[in-house]
Amino acid sequence: MAESYLRCPSEWYRTSLEPKPKGGVIVQVNIGATPSTSVDEYWDGEIPWLTPKEITGFTDNLIVSRTERTITQTGLVTCGAKLMPVGTVMLSKRAPVGAVAVNAVPMATNQGFLSFQCGKRLRALYLAFWLKANKPYLDKVANGSTYPEIYLSDLFEFEIAVPPIETQDKILKVLSALQFASLLGSPLEQSVTDPAQMVAIQEQNRRLSKIRDQMLPLLLSGALEI
Repeated sequence: MAESYLRCPSEWYRTSLEPKPKGGVIVQVNIGATPSTSVDEYWDGEIPWLTPKEITGFTDNLIVSRTERTITQTGLVTCGAKLMPVGTVMLSKRAPVGAVAVNAVPMATNQGFLSFQCGKRLRALYLAFWLKANKPYLDKVANGSTYPEIYLSDLFEFEIAVPPIETQDKILKVLSALQFASLLGSPLEQSVTDPAQMVAIQEQNRRLSKIRDQMLPLLLSGALEI
């Protein structure tokens, strides 16, 4: 098992990202698929269908509830894709590597995703933030002759150190507050007419986003007490 990119307290529960239904951390991992684009009856149905490019620009939000395209139940079954339940952590394994989202509604994905279903010992949002913080590690293990790609055999070697649920919830509350503060700047920008004020607000937003990004690995590694 490859040691985690983040150094965490020794008392935190350690395991791999390989699914172990009875372990309570990762219970299932799925790869998406794409219905044939030449068959109209597979498309424009009721099932949201996510592609990596739709979450590539996600910086302040990890939740996804809408997709650019939808598929039908027939399309889902035919291509072998799975309908991911709410709270699945979806990680792009190529083009690009390491984009992360958590679904707020049941949805399917294309083959560019690895989708993780968490057990009772791991919050989905905690895993999503953990994957974001470990992106340098993901980039290192990604390989491929045409473009970088993460393979299950490599990812399953990752070690994750999981704190108690109570600690996860505290960490998520801090991260949520930081995100809320950084997002407040967007409506403020629209409410001012003075260019100097707008520049000041934009600079403040950048500082808040930087603070959030700097605190993320510290919180997830247990380096900051909360």
